[in-house]
Amino acid sequence: MSDSVHLFLVEDNDDVALLIRRTFERAGHKVLSCRSGADALIVLVHSPFDLVVLDNCLPDMQGVQLLERLAKEGIAVPVLMITGQGDEQLATRAMQAGALDYVVKDDALHFLCELPKRALECVRRYRLEQKTQLLGQALESASDGILITDLQGTIVEVNAALVAQTGYSREELLGQTPRLFRSGLHPPEFYAQMWQTILARQNWSGELTNRRKDGQLRQTHMTISPIFDKQGRLTHFVGIQRDVTEQKQLERQLLQMQKMQSVNTLAGGIAHEFNNLLAGINGYAALGLREEGLTDNLRTFLGHIVNLSERAAALARQLLTFARKPALTRQRVLLSDLLRSTVDLITRTLHQQAVLELPDETSDSLFALADANQLQQALVNLALNARDAIRERQSQTQNPEAVDPRVHYRLQAVTFSSVKPGFPHNVPPGEYLRLSVEDHGTGMTPEVLNQALDPFFTTKEVGQGTGLGLPMVFGIVQGHQGYLNIESQPGQGTRVELYLPRSREQAGPVDQAIMDNNLFEPENHRSRHILVVDDEEVILDVVQRFLEIAGHQVVCVRTGQEAIDHLLAGNPVDLMILDLMMPGENPEFTLRRVRQRLPKMPVLVCTGLSGHSPAVAELLQQPHTSILRKPFRMNELWYAVVQAEASSGHS
Repeated sequence: MSDSVHLFLVEDNDDVALLIRRTFERAGHKVLSCRSGADALIVLVHSPFDLVVLDNCLPDMQGVQLLERLAKEGIAVPVLMITGQGDEQLATRAMQAGALDYVVKDDALHFLCELPKRALECVRRYRLEQKTQLLGQALESASDGILITDLQGTIVEVNAALVAQTGYSREELLGQTPRLFRSGLHPPEFYAQMWQTILARQNWSGELTNRRKDGQLRQTHMTISPIFDKQGRLTHFVGIQRDVTEQKQLERQLLQMQKMQSVNTLAGGIAHEFNNLLAGINGYAALGLREEGLTDNLRTFLGHIVNLSERAAALARQLLTFARKPALTRQRVLLSDLLRSTVDLITRTLHQQAVLELPDETSDSLFALADANQLQQALVNLALNARDAIRERQSQTQNPEAVDPRVHYRLQAVTFSSVKPGFPHNVPPGEYLRLSVEDHGTGMTPEVLNQALDPFFTTKEVGQGTGLGLPMVFGIVQGHQGYLNIESQPGQGTRVELYLPRSREQAGPVDQAIMDNNLFEPENHRSRHILVVDDEEVILDVVQRFLEIAGHQVVCVRTGQEAIDHLLAGNPVDLMILDLMMPGENPEFTLRRVRQRLPKMPVLVCTGLSGHSPAVAELLQQPHTSILRKPFRMNELWYAVVQAEASSGHS
């Protein structure tokens, strides 16, 4: 601090004021003065000073009264009181009113000698108090949690943010050590390395999981720094803690979205190729079964091939479900009834205890547009996961009876006016029906939770799980334009929430077109000219053989352009079968060109997927267009051809 200060002298005795002014000016200080308390108030409102030297006896008020007025007006200024009376009671009152020091005038004017020194001491003390107050305010205002410990780790100071982060009061924290926050998720070596670093006078920075007073686990970023005194001796540590739980959740969501976007693409591509192979395997086996003179063994083997290919097709459908391309038949479903039947199903078939909690709201209002079969499959898969987690926790504890063995199903109508945080995605505002499946099993660590939706990831032993359960649930929910949220704590259990858009519309007519695939045969149907477009030679061969058995005349091409050229050449075509996923092809372009040439010709789209671009989806909604999904049986193809012609008005 500079030795020169700016002083304001309030003294009504002109002779004394002159002496005091000259004393300060000889010491290098700048002095401004006035004679009354009222004038002092006016000046102090507009002008700052390093110190006010105040005489207690003023013509309009006492100096103590001026101090009280300054405090009332909110004018913060350091004051050195001067008076001709050495009354201890007056001195106490002056100090209580805000004066920093008290100097008594004497007749010999000896007080002038010590006045500059006492004034500088007041200024230094005031500035130190202001600095300390500012640091304290900064400590309390900081959004990060701050704690100060001694060299043994005992907490000696905390701020309001740390109190909020930990859930403990200030009184509960002081005198404790940061061991109070330990979650049990970090090994002793983690903390040993931390202490080794800070005792070596170095900063430590890292992320750790802490436990709040209420038991909730929070992820934090902590920086610990050593504090030294003027002699360079280590005296304390200061820790700055930032709660990054929500930030980490957002990062996990972003990474999960990026990862799932690439995996979805991969899964969809694999399933498409898989479907093509299965269509060929199933098709050739079905053709073989129609041959005459088969031995019993050969017929049995071909039958096994058909059955196994259909099981593999079910696996492909699971992959497609994960890839958010499930083939859903959605209609208005009463979710309370669906949950009742699901709880009954898992109780009878899985022998798993389950309880159902329904809201007080009348059940006839809890509707969603859903595929009941797919949705029930998702709920059963969650029950299987819950059952395994419960059994695992029971096997890990010495008191299995203490573990709740039930799977809890809940249905609630919820409305969000703002985004609800969740994993893997946040739930946007809206009106939903929330289906919750909760267990008190082993739960998942954050690392396991981050991979829970990856296809084929499983923590179960080999042969005990495919790793497609949760991914399939996620795909089904996405297919319903819904949202999934997973909450899990190791040793406490898991809650999976399915948010489906609530439907308040009246139930409309539902297409119930059902066929018995095992009874349909192609005989006695008109022969047609059919154009088949597919890039897979095996698919072309199988489809051609199937259709020729039914008596049709078949032309096969491998590209959309070849198909268009065939039509432009004037060749007769009663029906076209078009694969929508061919490398290097544009199915939208092919469909539009076909429609321009023959707007009423039936087109049977052959695909293993149900999700397409909006433009293609719009074309599929046009008249004379129907879908056949891969892999298909022989009689499914025959039936689809007949239905496509019938729906187009051909006979």
